[in-house]
Amino acid sequence: MPKAKENQFVKKGIESVEDLILFFPRKYYDFREITLIQDAIPDEYQSIKGIVKEIKTKPNAVILKVEDSKASIIYVTFFHQSYIAQKFTINESYIFCGRVSVTYGYRKFVSMANPILYGPSSELNPGILPVYSKIKGMSDDYLKRCMNSAYSIVRSDEYLENSIIKKFDMIYFRKALQYIHFPKTTEEINEGKSRFLFDELFFFNLNLLQNENNQMKQSPFEIDKFELSKQLMGELPFELTEGQRNALRMISKKMKNKERVNALIQGDVGCGKTMVAIFSLLMAVENGYQGALMCPTSVLAKQHYEEITERFSSFGIKVAYLSGDMKIRERKKVVKAIKEGEVDIVVGTHAVLSKDVEFQSLALTIVDEEHRFGVKQRELLQLKASKGVHTISMSATPIPRSLALTIHGDSIDVMNIKSLPKGRKPVETTLITVEEDSYRRIYEEVKSGRQAYVVCPLVEESNSDMLKDVESVEEAFAKAKTYFEPKGIRVGMATGKMKQQDIDAELEKFANKEYDIFISTTIIEVGVNVPNATVILIKNAERFGLAQLHQLRGRVGRGSYQSYCLLLSDKATEMGRRKLETMCETTDGFLIAEKDLELRGTGDFIGTSQSGQDKYVMLMLGNTDLNESIRNEVKDILKNPIRTAFYKHLLKKEE
Repeated sequence: MPKAKENQFVKKGIESVEDLILFFPRKYYDFREITLIQDAIPDEYQSIKGIVKEIKTKPNAVILKVEDSKASIIYVTFFHQSYIAQKFTINESYIFCGRVSVTYGYRKFVSMANPILYGPSSELNPGILPVYSKIKGMSDDYLKRCMNSAYSIVRSDEYLENSIIKKFDMIYFRKALQYIHFPKTTEEINEGKSRFLFDELFFFNLNLLQNENNQMKQSPFEIDKFELSKQLMGELPFELTEGQRNALRMISKKMKNKERVNALIQGDVGCGKTMVAIFSLLMAVENGYQGALMCPTSVLAKQHYEEITERFSSFGIKVAYLSGDMKIRERKKVVKAIKEGEVDIVVGTHAVLSKDVEFQSLALTIVDEEHRFGVKQRELLQLKASKGVHTISMSATPIPRSLALTIHGDSIDVMNIKSLPKGRKPVETTLITVEEDSYRRIYEEVKSGRQAYVVCPLVEESNSDMLKDVESVEEAFAKAKTYFEPKGIRVGMATGKMKQQDIDAELEKFANKEYDIFISTTIIEVGVNVPNATVILIKNAERFGLAQLHQLRGRVGRGSYQSYCLLLSDKATEMGRRKLETMCETTDGFLIAEKDLELRGTGDFIGTSQSGQDKYVMLMLGNTDLNESIRNEVKDILKNPIRTAFYKHLLKKEE
């Protein structure tokens, strides 16, 4: 394989044959049935059979006039492919597979642009076409050839016991791969998905229950001094909420009694979970131990680092920041200090999990936005300490207690912080259908000295033909500059295509008030803390999940000013409207979480980009009976040493 192609795969996270064969299609097009032109459904992918009546060649396009058996006409256009005209003969029959467009003017006009498949009717026998997420720089044909090669060499070893396959009435692993990548019927697709759904839940439960079996209920750490905590409490310019106090009482009591803390702290955006983390870290450090706080993004990690450093400035506590984008010399210095015990608290990203990061006396691990991490990532952090390490997970995406126990194990303590700190005003949320109205609202806030966010949906290249009404960040930036800059308002931008350090630099400029308006995708969803930002405009709001909309709304309302969330949408489906209505009706994250689960239902998470805990939450919710059966099966396996040994190689599979 050429090095360039190998690099393209690596950038997509595909580094082995196994990675490739487990890179599942995100959807399928069924081209098996021929559709009459008169029956074609607008914007659906269909097969059309007809005779080529005319071939017109233009500078940038070849246009075919095609007539089917009912004398209906479709115009098939090939853009930027002048050579294509030679492949067709007048009065010959062909099949064209692609997205059909229908417009109504003086008369009905049916068309298809750049068919996915085409060929003579006598030769082409279209079937079900798998559609994969786009790999930048790679053609669909090249990916298909690689997938064929990967399937031909993948081992046929089955990693589940025969008894389980029979008990749950499943197909074998290799057969499931065949059905997923090369299906002949929709039934095969469903059978393949069912097998991999089982595998996902099986791996998750196997690792979770094994990890829980290995955990100690007691803790070896002596934590009985709390003087610094009392001192910090007295220095705070505000009072802790009842929810924060309850969480800290439970944590300090368990630590003092040498019971292992294993807690999930859930609370709305801005409810004060970070203060609970700060006090918990202080308890560990005052008693001679180290603490670690891991975050999903460097922006969030930096913010926590700065706040913790400031809070502990009078205590002589050494706080270090660790991330993957640090300079090598600086990183080595920090890693050495952690190992030698010269650092009390480490705040960082996934970089904290690196093999060379060793702690001298780690007693407390905290994971923020924990749903962004997989089971194994959380476990890796715990493994850097002695058995019995205290662990706290924090999440602004609440889930029901019963589900939390399923995901984290029965030993988890779920603490909900429901009250907001004093002085915080609920964010006012409004649905807007005219963009100019939202610009006027933003202008009013900015002229008052405040700042604003504008968020656009992330659009995959491969979906661009379906998303002509969805504005990209670049387009939104150009439009905003045209409107605001003549008024003396500064506009900044960041996209997912930029390097992380460049994104961080732009966000820092916004935090430092060098920009009045900041335009981006959902990269601001987690942890960006700019108290002066009072308005967020979310474009094409119907395209976001309810929980994600609520997370984005949490970027404003972080100071004492009244804040606003503007949901711009004029094309929402019934489901979309219900979602946006919920956002306008409540700011309660717990209510929103319940409504989100109700609206989303099971979803189809096999082959999607869902990662970390999010994927398993939805899989479990949609398959509660199956998950319970698998959980019971796994418990039986772990009670039997022979069966446990059979699955030993899988206990590190889940990431």
